[in-house]
Amino acid sequence: MEIKVKINKTADAEVELEGEIAATDFGSFWPKAIKTLGEKAKIDGFRPGHIPEKVLVEQLGENGVLYEMANQALGQAYAQILTENKIDAIGEPQITITKIAKDNPLGFKIKTAVLPKIDLGDYKKIAQKVNGKPLEETVISDEEVNKVIEDLRQQRAAANQTKHEHKEGEKCDHDEPKLPELNDDFAKSLGQFKNLDDLRAKIKENMELEKKARAKDKRRLEIVEAIRNQAKLEIPKLLIDTEKEKMMAEMEHQISQMGLNFDDYLKHLKKTREELSAGWNDDAQKRVSFSLIVNEIARLEKVTPPADDLKNETDFLAERYKDVDRRRLEAYAANVITNEKVLQMLEEQK
Repeated sequence: MEIKVKINKTADAEVELEGEIAATDFGSFWPKAIKTLGEKAKIDGFRPGHIPEKVLVEQLGENGVLYEMANQALGQAYAQILTENKIDAIGEPQITITKIAKDNPLGFKIKTAVLPKIDLGDYKKIAQKVNGKPLEETVISDEEVNKVIEDLRQQRAAANQTKHEHKEGEKCDHDEPKLPELNDDFAKSLGQFKNLDDLRAKIKENMELEKKARAKDKRRLEIVEAIRNQAKLEIPKLLIDTEKEKMMAEMEHQISQMGLNFDDYLKHLKKTREELSAGWNDDAQKRVSFSLIVNEIARLEKVTPPADDLKNETDFLAERYKDVDRRRLEAYAANVITNEKVLQMLEEQK
């Protein structure tokens, strides 16, 4: 692909790529864009993937096709620019189309963060020092188990409470939910438990596993935080801004899962998206630094995901997220597996 590009350093660990993709190369993406859009479009009287090009262009407009062409062309061009210019880009780039028209070059600006200079110090020695501290207590008391069982009784009572009607104006004291008797039958009604003692044992076992997992995660964060405190690390602002966008998307998803409107939620908080995001600088910086530190250790230790593990994890994700491109799922899976291996290595420093 013929690409004219100018590389400008805009800030520490950030660059802007400004240029054009030749008209002929840009135009070659027309058939690919038509195919992609045709598979996604829903037009009455036609099956997806079998929509005539003329009908598709009439429905979506020429600009719709051009922007899909730009999306595909820039994805390929970005990878080519990074390879040819040996740019170690990280994170999601910010892409702006500056010129787009049929039979013309495609103009663009791409702002991206690049791998900053990182000096982690003796990270193994730092991990060893943190690991020398005693782990958080993970024993589960009988009181904690009893509380869970009591909550289960309350939930069952509420579910079994009989609803009844009464005449208009009639005063009626609703009975309190009747708690089920705490015995073997109650235990068996909750699942495949032999008796009440078996229920108690399983609850205790699960609570211990959860508590151990939380203690493990806490120790990992302590190790990385200790390395971060000793490290010399430049964090690109672009990465922090991108991380805050991810945090906003996560919060919006959580609020929608609760059946609430996110804009209404913001009104309740009396904050705009910008004001909410501004308060996340420290958290976003910690999340970005965590990622950079783990990635740098992976590079230094030559940690890579085993092929079988990568395939299995990608296959698992592909089953859950059928609409996501497999290459993106594979990249995510590789990151998850690599991070886990690095954190395991740090935990083993004694």
